[in-house]
Amino acid sequence: MNTLKQNVLSIFGEKGKLWIASLPHIIDELANHWKLSHITPVDNMTFNYVAKSVTNTNVPVVLKISCDDKSLSDEIQALKYFDGSGSIQLIAHNEEYHALLLQQAVPGITLKSLYPSQIEYVMDRYIDIMKKLHDKHLSNKDNYRHISDWLLAIDSLKDHSCPSHLVKKAIALKSELLASISTEIFLHGDLHHDNILKEGDHWLAIDPKGIVGEPEFEIAAFDFMYINELANKNNVKNIFEARIDLLAQKTNLNPQRIKSWVFVRLILMAAWHVEDKGDPSWAIKLAELIIQK
Repeated sequence: MNTLKQNVLSIFGEKGKLWIASLPHIIDELANHWKLSHITPVDNMTFNYVAKSVTNTNVPVVLKISCDDKSLSDEIQALKYFDGSGSIQLIAHNEEYHALLLQQAVPGITLKSLYPSQIEYVMDRYIDIMKKLHDKHLSNKDNYRHISDWLLAIDSLKDHSCPSHLVKKAIALKSELLASISTEIFLHGDLHHDNILKEGDHWLAIDPKGIVGEPEFEIAAFDFMYINELANKNNVKNIFEARIDLLAQKTNLNPQRIKSWVFVRLILMAAWHVEDKGDPSWAIKLAELIIQK
C-alpha cells in the first residue's frame, strides 16, 4: 500500500491525496454495489488499488480502482476486445469510481515465479497466451491507439534523465521499426511475466493496455533478464540474445526486430518513469548492457 500511496501522490499531487483519503469510502460503496465480501488487498499494488474478493454467490473476483479514469479506459476496451480469449474477463465497471470488477485467476501464481528456472516452459506458456490474444482479426485499427503514440514519450526524454546516446539510438530505431512494420494486430501491450497468471490448469493474461502494433513489439515485453541477473555484466548480452533467439525460433518471429524493440521499450520505460517522477535507472542499466560491444 505504501508504494501505491507514493506513486499516486507523486503523479497526481493534491488529487491523489484526496483519492487516497476517500479510498476506504469508495471501497465500501463498491462492496455494497457489487455485493462483495472478504476484500483482501494484494501486496504488490503500484498505481491502482487492487484487492481479491468474493461475490454473494461465492465467485472469486478482483476489485481494481484507479485515481484516474484514463488509466482504466484502455484496459476496459482491451478486455472487451479479447473477451476472455487468453485474458481474464471483465465482469463489470463503474465509471463514477473508476473501478473494474474482474475475474480472479485461481490459484493465481505468476509465470514470474517459474523463471528463469523453467525457461522453456515459461516461454511455451507465454506463446500460448500470445497466440490466443492475437488470434482475432483487427477490423478497424483506427478505433484504437497505435504504438507510435506511446513512443512519442521517448522524444521528450532529456539528457539529464537518460544518456543522450541511448535516447538518440532509441529514436533512430523506433523510426526505422515503425516504418517497416508489415503486420499490425491488436496487442496486450504489457505482456510480461507478472501479467500472466495460473487459472486452473491453464494461464490467463491480466492488465492489458490495448494497443495496435506488430507481434515483435508485444513479445519484446517478455522479461528476458531480471535485475538479479545483471551482476555478471560481461555475460548479460550473451544470455539476453540467447533467450531472444530461442523465443524467436519458437514463435517464428524476427529476432533482430525483437532485440531492437526490447531496447526501444526499455528507453520508453525510462521515459515513463521520468514522467511519473520515478526511478528510470533499472531500464537504463539494462539498455546499456544489452547494447554493449
